[in-house]
Amino acid sequence: MKKVSHAIKSLPRSRQLALAGSLLAMFAVLMPWHTIGTVVLGTEHSFNGFGDQNMIIGIITFAFMFASLTVVGLPLLGIRLPRSGWKESGMLIFFGGEAALLLFVLTIMHATSITRAASYDLRLGIHLALIGTALVFVGGYLLKNEEHISSSAHAEPLAHLPRSRTQHSPHHLDLREDSQEKEKEDARMQLDI
Repeated sequence: MKKVSHAIKSLPRSRQLALAGSLLAMFAVLMPWHTIGTVVLGTEHSFNGFGDQNMIIGIITFAFMFASLTVVGLPLLGIRLPRSGWKESGMLIFFGGEAALLLFVLTIMHATSITRAASYDLRLGIHLALIGTALVFVGGYLLKNEEHISSSAHAEPLAHLPRSRTQHSPHHLDLREDSQEKEKEDARMQLDI
C-alpha cells in the first residue's frame, strides 16, 4: 500500500487530476443525482446515477471513468497498457469530455423539467460527477501538453544536424583532383595514338 501511495504522489499533476476525477465520478454515480417530489401525493423519491432517467448516462459515465482509471492506474501497478493508435492523453480527454458533456446536458434537462405533477431537485451526486469528469478532461489536456513538450525536447533542431561526411572529407577533394588528372592523362594518350 505504501508503494502505491508513493507512486501516486510521484505522479505528475495531470495524472493525479485524472486519477482523482475518475474516482470521484465513479463514487458520485452511486450517490443521489436528483429527487422527484410529487405535489399531489406529497412524496419524494431519490434516484442515483443508475436509476430512473439517469440510467443510460450513469452507466456511460461509470464505464468512461472506469476506463480513465484503468489508463492512469494500471501503470502504477506495473502493468503496461496494450499498444493502440491513441495516446493516453487522447483517451482521457475523450472519456472525460464525453462524460462531462452528457452530464451537463442531463443537468440542464433536470433543471428545466418542472411539471405540474412533480418537481426535480438536483442533488450533490450529479454535481460531483460533473466535477470529476471535468477533472479527467483537464488532466488529459495537461498530459497532452506534457507529451508535446517531451516530444519536442527529444527532437533535434535542424540547425544542429550533422553535415554529410562527403562535404567535409579531405579525401573528397583528392578524389576530384585525381579524376581530373586521370581525364587529362586519357586525353594525352588519345592524342599520342
